[in-house]
Amino acid sequence: MEATLTEIPEHLLKRSKAARGEKADSPEPAKEEPAAKAESEVVETKSEAPQVEAPPEPEASYVSSANKRKKIPWWAASTLIFLPLWAYVYVGTLERPPEETEGILAVGEHIYSARCASCHGANGGGGSGPALNDGELLAVFPSVESQLDWVIKGSDRYGVGNPYGDPSIGRVVGGGMPGWGDVLTAEELIGVVIYERSHHAGSEEDTVLAEAIEHALEDGSLVLPEYFDPMSTTIEDLESLMSPVADHSD
Repeated sequence: MEATLTEIPEHLLKRSKAARGEKADSPEPAKEEPAAKAESEVVETKSEAPQVEAPPEPEASYVSSANKRKKIPWWAASTLIFLPLWAYVYVGTLERPPEETEGILAVGEHIYSARCASCHGANGGGGSGPALNDGELLAVFPSVESQLDWVIKGSDRYGVGNPYGDPSIGRVVGGGMPGWGDVLTAEELIGVVIYERSHHAGSEEDTVLAEAIEHALEDGSLVLPEYFDPMSTTIEDLESLMSPVADHSD
């Protein structure tokens, strides 16, 4: 007896093939990691000690003070940059102090301040005595010797009403000028006369003469007496005494 083959319908075959294809394409289930590995990670995590940060080092006192100190504002900093320039300009506007006199002029300056300024003024502008800085001094006394003779003798020795100085000027003794010949030394008298002529009257020639007197005193060519005698000293005596100075002023 022959077996009868049953024919499977076409749609059932297609469904069976489709089912087998889906099974082949489906991914395998993920394998679970061993429990031992998970446990080792837990143990390793627990074994790690927590890291504690070291405390900061104490700050030095000078650093702390510097941090607390107020900072200079920007506008003040820019001002400080130009401060040296401002100081330089300011100093340049100041009046320079007068140069100190030396030697015979220093002697004369001291005597003038102590003995003459009260009548003729600290700057030679005059007072109870005539001015020395208006040009009249050099006109009345064209030479050092003529002025020196007047200062040595004064009004009393010349006599009130008599002329003194350059006759062309016409000065007449009115009184009030003391004679200093027996009060001041010869060096002091020469010094104050030269000082008045060079400093107050502005005579450059007498400034040079002061240096020449210094050199003559140093080398011994000019020898001064201690005092000038008001009774006997003449202009000719003074000219003879000062003659060695001419060699040093050339």
